[in-house]
Amino acid sequence: MYEPHYEEESGGGGFLIGLLCGTALGAAVALMFAPKAGSELRQTLYESTGDIRKKAYDAYGQATEQVNTYVSKGKQAVERGREAVERGREAFDSARQSASGSGTASSGSDYGQNRPGVTDFNSNRSGVQQS
Repeated sequence: MYEPHYEEESGGGGFLIGLLCGTALGAAVALMFAPKAGSELRQTLYESTGDIRKKAYDAYGQATEQVNTYVSKGKQAVERGREAVERGREAFDSARQSASGSGTASSGSDYGQNRPGVTDFNSNRSGVQQS
């Protein structure tokens, strides 16, 4: 049976957003029950929401910066992987050429040559053997 696996968020970003929202809600409720005139209450609410907006904007900027950093690191890792694959292909081709060149020229052996089922990997990448 499939059971979903939930990954933990790194850095506690979800907790921080919940904390900010809870703080804002608590402040608004407290201000509603405080004995103040309507104009004072509206001014206080406006000022507190401005602070909350600024904090949210700052948190958004930090999150955006972190995401961009991780995306950049991911792109670099992909590029390093591509380079490693290319170096591996070149090493394989070089080893294959040196083995086929040195094996037939120096010893006169035909090991791997004209054997049924042995194919050239570059010409047959689909995995189907040619006869």
